[in-house]
Amino acid sequence: MENIKMDTEIDIESLIYKEPDNLFPRKGDILIAEPMLDQPYFKRSVVLLLEEDNDHSHVGLTLNVPTPVTLQDLFPQWSAGKRVRVYSGGPVEADRLFMLHTLGDLFEGAQEVAPGLYVGADLDQVMAYINSEEQLEGKLRFFLGYSGWSKDQLAGEILNHSWALTKPEKMNDALIGKGNEYWRREVGRLGNKYRSWLLIPENPEEN
Repeated sequence: MENIKMDTEIDIESLIYKEPDNLFPRKGDILIAEPMLDQPYFKRSVVLLLEEDNDHSHVGLTLNVPTPVTLQDLFPQWSAGKRVRVYSGGPVEADRLFMLHTLGDLFEGAQEVAPGLYVGADLDQVMAYINSEEQLEGKLRFFLGYSGWSKDQLAGEILNHSWALTKPEKMNDALIGKGNEYWRREVGRLGNKYRSWLLIPENPEEN
């Protein structure tokens, strides 16, 4: 019987590169890294855009990259801070602390940046909430550093297929989960066009 040779090579480019639907990211949009992006701060990352300036520069927070740091490491006298894991918001000003939360009605000074997701709060109220041992997962998340793009830089990266851009109608689980599983959840929400991204292993060199 004649041997049948099967072509098992995968055309990675056809799986990864998708023509972007939108090149104009706005405040409240979500960036999802393409599966082969291997930059240290952005591998399998999901980024919320907090600001867009008039010159089309952008500021965002990476949502799903945990660090080994807790709030107690930053504020040693605050014992309740050991309950709160700090995430990496990005490579810019990595010693600057940010917070996102879903408690807009509870904290004074809160400003909505995406549906159901807020920045800004009275510090004493935040500390009291953490001290009260209320549930934290899904309610608030702290970040060191932020992600930034200069004029038109982000649009160029989207055009070069580094990111998928989406605007969620709700952000009710934006502060739940971490790492690759978080990324896979958000890719799944992009629909069939991006299903092939889920076929790419997290560490292709290990296959």
